[in-house]
Amino acid sequence: MTRRVHWLNDLIRLEILLWDHVDARLKREHDLPLAFFEALLALAGGDTLRVGDLARGLRITVGGASKLADRVRAAGLIERTADPADRRASLITLTAEGRARLAAATVTYDAAVAERLDGVLNDAEQRSMHDMVRRLLADSAQRSHS
Repeated sequence: MTRRVHWLNDLIRLEILLWDHVDARLKREHDLPLAFFEALLALAGGDTLRVGDLARGLRITVGGASKLADRVRAAGLIERTADPADRRASLITLTAEGRARLAAATVTYDAAVAERLDGVLNDAEQRSMHDMVRRLLADSAQRSHS
């Protein structure tokens, strides 16, 4: 096995461990699955997004994003309306409850991640890791548009 195979395998396992830990905390403290949090976070800038934009942002299928939006809407956290410019598409925005839940859950999310990273990686290492991941994601996005 190559170094890259082991690296990616370890990265995937780490992502699963972090996801499960944060998801459990968000569900317990806010009745909010991590998948819902991710959708709310994508809308955090106050933007109205099309479901396709949400799908691209979360790197999931449009069908998956549509189903996620329906579940988050049923929880009262987003509004979903028809796109007047394209009746095949729909627009999603945060509700007041969605903004409040996202704000509270963000504090819990940060604390849950800190539980796993602090003491293992110092602040500089965490920033460096984040920078590397952002560069890889940016490059990947650029390649997919080429």
